Amino acid sequence: LGLPYPVITNPEFQEKMQLLDKDSREKNISISGQAYYQNLCMRAVNQSIGRAIRHINDFAAIILADVRYSTDPKVWDHLPVWLRGKDRPPRKMLLEGNIAGLKSFFARHNVPQNKDTREVI
Repeated sequence: LGLPYPVITNPEFQEKMQLLDKDSREKNISISGQAYYQNLCMRAVNQSIGRAIRHINDFAAIILADVRYSTDPKVWDHLPVWLRGKDRPPRKMLLEGNIAGLKSFFARHNVPQNKDTREVI
C-alpha cells in the first residue's frame, strides 16, 4: 500500500528540488521540484508494473491499493495509457469483486494453484 515517493527530508533531494524550482522560474527550461518528485514516484510504479508483465504469455495481477491511484489526477495521469484506458478513474473499486475476478481469470488460463491454500501462486 502507498506510493513510493522518495524521502523528501533528504538534504540532497531537497537541494535538487530547490535547484529545479529555481531553474524552472528563472530559465523556464526545467521541470519544477514538485514535478520531479512526482515523476520519480510514478517512474517506480511504472517500472514495477513493467516487471510484472513482460510478454503476451505472462499473467500477473497488479493491485493498486491506494486511494490516490483513482482520486489524484497527478497519479492517475502518470499510469500507462494501456492500463488506465481513456476513461477517468473509477469513483469506487471494490477489492472483493476484483479478487473474485482475478481468481476466475487465472482459473480460465490454467495458472497453477497452491494445493494447500487453493490460492493462485
